[in-house]
Amino acid sequence: MNLYLEPPGFLGTGASLLADLTLIFYILLIAPAMLIGFWLARRGRHRPAHRNLMIGVTAINWVLIIFLMLVAYRFDVAGNFPNQPTAPRYLLPVLHALLGLPAQLLATYIVVRMLIEDVRVAQGKRRGEPVTQLRRYWFKQAKPAMQITLGLWLATAALGVITYLVRYEVLPGSASGEAAPPVATPEVQPPVGTAEVVPPVETPEVQPPVATPELDEDAAEDATRAAERSARDATRTAEEAAEDATRAAEDHD
Repeated sequence: MNLYLEPPGFLGTGASLLADLTLIFYILLIAPAMLIGFWLARRGRHRPAHRNLMIGVTAINWVLIIFLMLVAYRFDVAGNFPNQPTAPRYLLPVLHALLGLPAQLLATYIVVRMLIEDVRVAQGKRRGEPVTQLRRYWFKQAKPAMQITLGLWLATAALGVITYLVRYEVLPGSASGEAAPPVATPEVQPPVGTAEVVPPVETPEVQPPVATPELDEDAAEDATRAAERSARDATRTAEEAAEDATRAAEDHD
């Protein structure tokens, strides 16, 4: 089960139950607890009220960071922020992490130093050390460190609320960073192919044989010979006819 998506929340924004609970915790519990802790420190009520409140807030914050914020970052931000770095949906969680992680680490360091201080002071008291010597175990930089932590925590809490409102589009006109789906356009059909008209195959035109000068001369010589033969034959025939006529006349006489 993905805690970032299910079970569904109760605020009607589409967030998961854990996201809704985190928002309520920050608004009604964690942010007020931070301010109360600051008030207790100003009143000098460091032990045990301020210390225990700091331990509780720090521990709850770690639970929310591990089980919700890291899951949300890996699920929705890590893969999209490099492609859309200016989209509020991804930019705000990154800024939230850049503020919140140093605040949480600094708060954890302060809590650990407070616990170490308590152990050393208790050991010194058992050894009978005077108060002037017990002061060497005190965390003397606690006040500025706590002020910085409180400022970062409050800024982180405010940015976390804004991130929730933008992520689930509670704020009017909030940019979700999701790319709008492309508008469907009619599919362009390819033109119907028509059979290509094949041009008729051209056949080479039959050309008459080219007369060569040699062939023309031969034909003329043949014609001349034929004419000469015809003339000779006609002459011969005429002569024979004349001889026949002469013989016939002589025979008649």
